[in-house]
Amino acid sequence: VLSDLFAMGVTDCDNMLMLLSCSNKMTDKERDVIIPIIMRGFKDAAEEAGTQVTDGQTVINPWMTIGGVATSVCQSNEYIMPDNAVVGDVLVLTKPLGTQVAVNAYQWLDQPERWNRIKLVVS
Repeated sequence: VLSDLFAMGVTDCDNMLMLLSCSNKMTDKERDVIIPIIMRGFKDAAEEAGTQVTDGQTVINPWMTIGGVATSVCQSNEYIMPDNAVVGDVLVLTKPLGTQVAVNAYQWLDQPERWNRIKLVVS
């Protein structure tokens, strides 16, 4: 969450929201143990960055996911837009490329109208 701000050169975060999805495949006992640990880690990361988690949303679905929203109010000269990149600029990757595409492709396996559009280019 914070990496998106940091990648644009923004070092001060004004607010964070946590978006948490608990897997419906987990038992109540597993949820009672795992979810507080994940929430604590998210909160600790926010505090380490000098901000706090002020709100969020929790849902139940087949996958365990964690994400959020980080916001900062700043002037246009205080951040770097990616559309100004030129040959020779250094790119800082904040996560592996293609993770969201892989998740989408997996979800589309059960949706023929979507899967048929990508199946020939997925390996």
